[in-house]
Amino acid sequence: MKRLSLILVALVVAVAVAMPVMGRDWIEKPLLSASERVLTTMPADFYQIDPKALERLMETAKPFVLDVREPAEWQADRIAGAVHIPLRDLARNVGKLPENKSTPIVTYCAIGYRGGISMTVLRMWGYTNVRTLKGGLNGWKAAGLPVTK
Repeated sequence: MKRLSLILVALVVAVAVAMPVMGRDWIEKPLLSASERVLTTMPADFYQIDPKALERLMETAKPFVLDVREPAEWQADRIAGAVHIPLRDLARNVGKLPENKSTPIVTYCAIGYRGGISMTVLRMWGYTNVRTLKGGLNGWKAAGLPVTK
């Protein structure tokens, strides 16, 4: 019985040590490289842009503003000039994104979660100048900035 217990403990330890290495086999190398590049270079602000800073940017640089909310949210209100591609449809709509991967892009949703996801995906696709709106559309409205319907 003691010997069986030792064998089981050794087996558990061996599996625990091997899992981190074995667990990466399902991730394709290009995806692993892209995600590592994005995650290791992420700045302290996590690529967020303040609503007032976005307002100033829209007056000067004309960024590609991307609303990734659901269609019903888009119909209710939005930032004027934004392009609507729901987060779930982003991969099927790459043709609507700027061809130039250094074009300034700002993503947003209602509160920032989906905007952050879309920003990360765009960066993994090689877009180099992507930020997400801090606080999403709710943050934009809380800053007293206008929306359109």
